[in-house]
Amino acid sequence: MDHIVLATSIVPDTSVGFTATVIIAGLGIVLATLAVLIIVFNIFGKIVSKTQGANMRKNKKKNALSPELNIIPTPPPAPTSAPAPAVSQGISGEVVAAISAAVYMMEGEGAVVTAIAPATPVRTQVKNPITRRNPWAFAAISENTRPF
Repeated sequence: MDHIVLATSIVPDTSVGFTATVIIAGLGIVLATLAVLIIVFNIFGKIVSKTQGANMRKNKKKNALSPELNIIPTPPPAPTSAPAPAVSQGISGEVVAAISAAVYMMEGEGAVVTAIAPATPVRTQVKNPITRRNPWAFAAISENTRPF
């Protein structure tokens, strides 16, 4: 293969002084840029903090001037015509009250709890994987198909 030589008048400077100057200048530029970014973000943070603080003070003054905004509405009383729920043995009154209150909050005024009973566990038949496939084959498949 033939070597190609370009005839140019540009000669690279390979002196130690020039190399050190380039390295120091590069590090200086990077550090100066980081310092400028830190200062800019600190200024932005102070501006945002001041504007949020002013908004919070304005809202506090507005709430202090209008006390009707500080009133927490109470829910309307529950209808008395709803029958008491049928309760299984062993469930305390506190649990029934908590369940009824949760249903009322989720469903609203027209919700009616008709019965409360403990949940029965659902048993599903799980087949033994060994009877379906050789365990070594199952290990090989899971090893070869797992995500990287």
